[in-house]
Amino acid sequence: MNMASQSLIVGGHTAKKPLLLALLGGFFALTLMLSAFGLTGVAYAVPISGVGEFTVQFDKLNGSGFKMYGGVAEAGNAPQTPVFVNEMDKATIQGLRISKDFPALGIRVVIVASEPVSIDGLVQKATQINGNISFGSLTMKESYVGDTSNPVEKAAKEFTQGADSITIENGDIKTVYLFQQKVSLPGMKVYFEKLN
Repeated sequence: MNMASQSLIVGGHTAKKPLLLALLGGFFALTLMLSAFGLTGVAYAVPISGVGEFTVQFDKLNGSGFKMYGGVAEAGNAPQTPVFVNEMDKATIQGLRISKDFPALGIRVVIVASEPVSIDGLVQKATQINGNISFGSLTMKESYVGDTSNPVEKAAKEFTQGADSITIENGDIKTVYLFQQKVSLPGMKVYFEKLN
């Protein structure tokens, strides 16, 4: 019998144990990395994006050098999602909790900081912002952009908002991108929760 001349169809299956080990290994490596900068308390130029929407919650945020404008960002379920782009020169956050759900795995990854968090150069692209917000020296303005075919440029320049200071209490923000030039996370913990 000549096996080379006969076609053989083999059905595929997912090896669950190696897949689960690879996923858990990745989460373990992420935890080790976050713990490493948690021990030193400081991380520089930290972007979080490309994982889809995640939630940032906190008791209180005090910020300075605030700017907000419209934009478009890539999210986990859409390439062009309208967002609020928020920038702050400096921010201090009390009671920080960042979480991301992974429904396919049935888990939620949670990062918390038990002490006040200090951030320099914060950039955040949010799809929803909830909380009690107050501003110091708030300026809102609409500008003529002209005939531009780029909707992102139009959204970013047409309407802007700025303030010398911002305070948000009981913040709950859905975001698709988070960047800090420098962040200090004292008392940081990373853990997993089971989704209901």
